[in-house]
Amino acid sequence: MKYVVGIDIGGTFTDLISIDQGGESKVVKTPSTPKDPGVAVMDGLAKIAKEYGKSLEEFMPDLERLSHGTTVSTNTVLTWTGAKVGLLCTKGFRDELEIRFGTRENVYDYRVAQPPALSPRYLRMPIEERYKWNGEEVAPLNEDEVRKACKYFKEQGVEAVAVCFLWSFRYPAHENRAAEIVREELPDIYVTASTEVQPEVREYWRMSTTVLNAYVGPALSRYMKHLVGEMDNTGFEGTMLITQSNAGVMSPDMACQQAVRTLLSGPAGGPRAGIFFTRRLGIDDLITIDMGGTSFDVSLVKAGQPMMSLQSAVGGVYHLRLPQIDVHTIGSGGGSIAWIDQFGALHVGPQAAGADPGPACYDKGSPEPTITDADVVLGYLNPDYFIGGEIKLHRDLAEKSIKEKIADPLGMSMIEAARAIKVISDHAMVDGVSTVSVRRGEDPRKYTLVVAGGAGPVHAASLARELHITKLVIPKMSSIFCAVGGLIADLRHDFVTSTISRTSLLDPAWLHAAYEEMKEKGDSVLESEGIPEGLRYFVISADMRYESQYHEIEIPIEEEELSKEGIPVIVEKFHRRHEELYAYRDVTDTEMINLRVAAFGRVTTPRRVEMPFVSKDASKYIKTTRDVYFEDDGGFIPTPIYDGNALEVGNIVEGPAILEQKTTTTVIPTGARAEVTSFGDFLVELPERL
Repeated sequence: MKYVVGIDIGGTFTDLISIDQGGESKVVKTPSTPKDPGVAVMDGLAKIAKEYGKSLEEFMPDLERLSHGTTVSTNTVLTWTGAKVGLLCTKGFRDELEIRFGTRENVYDYRVAQPPALSPRYLRMPIEERYKWNGEEVAPLNEDEVRKACKYFKEQGVEAVAVCFLWSFRYPAHENRAAEIVREELPDIYVTASTEVQPEVREYWRMSTTVLNAYVGPALSRYMKHLVGEMDNTGFEGTMLITQSNAGVMSPDMACQQAVRTLLSGPAGGPRAGIFFTRRLGIDDLITIDMGGTSFDVSLVKAGQPMMSLQSAVGGVYHLRLPQIDVHTIGSGGGSIAWIDQFGALHVGPQAAGADPGPACYDKGSPEPTITDADVVLGYLNPDYFIGGEIKLHRDLAEKSIKEKIADPLGMSMIEAARAIKVISDHAMVDGVSTVSVRRGEDPRKYTLVVAGGAGPVHAASLARELHITKLVIPKMSSIFCAVGGLIADLRHDFVTSTISRTSLLDPAWLHAAYEEMKEKGDSVLESEGIPEGLRYFVISADMRYESQYHEIEIPIEEEELSKEGIPVIVEKFHRRHEELYAYRDVTDTEMINLRVAAFGRVTTPRRVEMPFVSKDASKYIKTTRDVYFEDDGGFIPTPIYDGNALEVGNIVEGPAILEQKTTTTVIPTGARAEVTSFGDFLVELPERL
């Protein structure tokens, strides 16, 4: 029997799913190990092997493919523990990385300091070289200055070098030669050039992205080397793939070279998983939410396509421009800490208790109350069946922490304080959903809420009611959602060519040739990763704007549109998309700024096993009854507790009810009903609210 495994490392738990050739799956969760994430990965694989009655050494030779979403790069930036980065830049542009956009991060508060540059000024070395916009060489590359900079970097203990010259995105000769010299002079140092990462117009975006790659590259490379070695020692001979922030995957070698593409990679699998779970149900418009231990991730999928973004800011301050799934994240997870500020106002998050010490109810010494503690007190979680009973939750410790830290200082009862924690956290998550829907002109009432994360199904119904969403899909695999997203993802590599030209003046033959050149690069990379030609495919697009606009919109393009007759079709697509986003279209000429190619290598997607109808009656799966707090019912009411793992196709559960699974718990409020679909997932319908 052969297997494929998906892994996603979260702030609290590391999630794993294994699917065999017959489509049967095994799911495990294991506490994350932030100091060495590979420990949790290997522990999880050992648990998976045990589920099959095998040792790790017996299981690993049968593992064909492992897809791994990692938070190593993201955490490296958020904790400022990246490499000491030296930067080679064009003379006269030394301070561009620190000037950024020329404004403060918070333009309304002069007291907020600018974030420290990831390459400090004393390590940013200006190099004499210059091309003009038309390719004319104004100043040749001063190779002596490059070598002197390398000597200085060595003296300063630099661990990574980024190279970013002014017009290198169009004329890369100087930058390529400088990178070559650095690799000769500093053979043990991580080196990255902007032409290798993001050869695109706009100097600051390109420089910031390249420096980010240098900053996180050494840490990710060390982790990858260590993990690959551990896997080899267990007899693994299959393929390992790493999840990117664009929801594609790539080889470990490519991940080490393009480490910046793994920033925000974990949440990127969510929308893909949402599509995977809802496609056979005929649902194309969905909002995915994923509430884990430390964060709440939300994204929107329209007409079966996840929303994409070309730029973001890691940690809110370090700017990155690469194609990526548009995921909005807030600090609201099960481990988010409730606290009172100096004015006596209650807050929840963004600080989180993590895996160690975790919430107060974990009994690992933390006195801080969290959302999980509130959920225990309100009766949503079974203290004896958390992660299938692997972790014992202590209700008395949860009550103690909420009473001492929240209830007593605010002069309220412990139950009122627990309710307040839930209400505040739920409203923060509602705002998160509104950010990707209402604020973009989308009506959330027209969407289905697809729920993920270990804590997501506990709170999903409350969020849906506030948003007037009446349909929810809660996959049985909701707790390992992003691990599934990585497992079903195709290999992907993105290429870009900047053109900056009026669309009406572009030669279709030149356009076609430019796209073909990028496709050839994609073919070469996919060939190096062992992807047969028949499994490769390409998606092309262009960044367009009205003449003299600053921002552009990415517009998908079909191959047949690269012709004289097709150009007006592309322009009309742009007009329509601009009108959708900004409620108007202009008569001004359009421009193409960047041409893009996404090169894909198809992987074998695990098939979903459809099961026959069994019965509507779910009563035999009621395990017990306990008091659970429901806002609309005025407090605690006796609530039937169902064995969520045992429920069969067609079973209908009327609320109020709790569905307990090994890795998550689903709360069904009064008036709602849950039905088990033919794939074993829960389809929840809520009554409409006026």
